Amino acid sequence: MSSNNPILEIGFWHPFGPHGGETAEQIIKRKKEEIEKNGWTLWSFQNRKNTHNIWLKNIIENNPINILAFCSAGKGSQEPKGETKEYRHYKPAGEDSLKEIPSDILVLHPSNKMEGSAFIVKNIIFPAGRSNKTNIEWLQINGQWRNDRIPTRGEYLIKIGQGQPMGNYRAILELQYPYIAEVKI
Repeated sequence: MSSNNPILEIGFWHPFGPHGGETAEQIIKRKKEEIEKNGWTLWSFQNRKNTHNIWLKNIIENNPINILAFCSAGKGSQEPKGETKEYRHYKPAGEDSLKEIPSDILVLHPSNKMEGSAFIVKNIIFPAGRSNKTNIEWLQINGQWRNDRIPTRGEYLIKIGQGQPMGNYRAILELQYPYIAEVKI
């Protein structure tokens, strides 16, 4: 990685492209503005709440300095299907009660579902330069690490390992504890 980028220990791979009627660049600009106003933001993705506890357990076991989400370069990515909805509540991983999303944070997500997932983001590095190919492993839902090619759809917990090189990415999200949340209408 370039010297401007934090180093991956354990983090996430996030397929990224146009979303909710915005281009990738528009999303990044809006989310950076939300962080400036609020100190953090929520970055939505498909509903993966069945993996939140598995992800959090592995993060805690690895005790990294930081948690990063790498947003793919998104070449050829298309807008997800479904009506774009605004999510108004969130529940951080490990907590029991819903909280209202601050008014300075807009969580738009195209989906036919009433809930989704989100990263809790404290900083966005964009553009994110790349100077090498880091080999990674990815965590499947049963809690086993794999070293074959990461699937092209869906978010995955990743770590440096003996697997395939990480794909190209356009942005890095620096996450804050507890890193992920459920989002609801």
